[in-house]
Amino acid sequence: MSPKQTIIAILLVAVAAVFSMSAFVVDQREQALVLQFGNPKAVVKEAGLHFKLPWQNVTTFDQRLLESDAAPNEVITKDKKSIMVDNYTRWRITDPLKVYQVARTQTGVVARMDDVVRGKVREVLGQHTLHEIVSGGENANLRVALMKSIRDRADEGVKDYGITIVDVRIKRADLPQENSEAVFQRMKAERNRIAKEYRSEGEEAAKEIRATAEKTQKTVLAEAYKTSEIIRGKADAKTTAIYAKAYNKDPKFYAFTRSLEAYRKSIDADTKLVISPNSEFFNFFEQSRR
Repeated sequence: MSPKQTIIAILLVAVAAVFSMSAFVVDQREQALVLQFGNPKAVVKEAGLHFKLPWQNVTTFDQRLLESDAAPNEVITKDKKSIMVDNYTRWRITDPLKVYQVARTQTGVVARMDDVVRGKVREVLGQHTLHEIVSGGENANLRVALMKSIRDRADEGVKDYGITIVDVRIKRADLPQENSEAVFQRMKAERNRIAKEYRSEGEEAAKEIRATAEKTQKTVLAEAYKTSEIIRGKADAKTTAIYAKAYNKDPKFYAFTRSLEAYRKSIDADTKLVISPNSEFFNFFEQSRR
């Protein structure tokens, strides 16, 4: 290789090295901040190939909608009740330069943002009672207004951080562990009281139903007994009339059948009678011997 070719090769290698140190690519999901010895020099938000000085370096920040799930936050309500609020925040980096100036990194600005959001959650929820927060107010839309108020106040609080808070949502609101048992006991006592009231009302209603049923039963039985006695009386009258008619038609035969009926009812295989043979009870036996 000639000296000229060697020099050209060295120059090409140097140019390639300088190019590789100067060129950088910004992904469409990111935005970049060009730094020179730790000092910001340029903000790049457009995706594609860009250039910088070889001694400069690039720090990237996410450009997408991000979500931060903060740790549960203790809130004192207007009626002095303590609740643990678990919320999350959706946010976006709008100015990488401010983010770098305030917190240096994306993680650092998240920590600061979470502190602001926790403070606004305590501030807004502290103006309402526990019942209002849980039930959602008279029109059941209080929670929407609370979330909007928290979001607006938190966004105002982080406007100097280079970020925008898009939404704040409460996942759950629980009583502290030390208060939960007391609340459960009060709920249990209240349910027991309501259960006793229901049982008392049920027993009272049962007594009334039983009394009405017994009264109805006695009325029905009395009416049935009355009807049966009337029917029995009429039947006895008819029977007596039939007996009388039969007696008048043939008194001896009637007396005979009545005696047979008396024998059938009073004498069986195990019956023992102590009676005079001349008794009228055996009158027809005496007549049969003759």
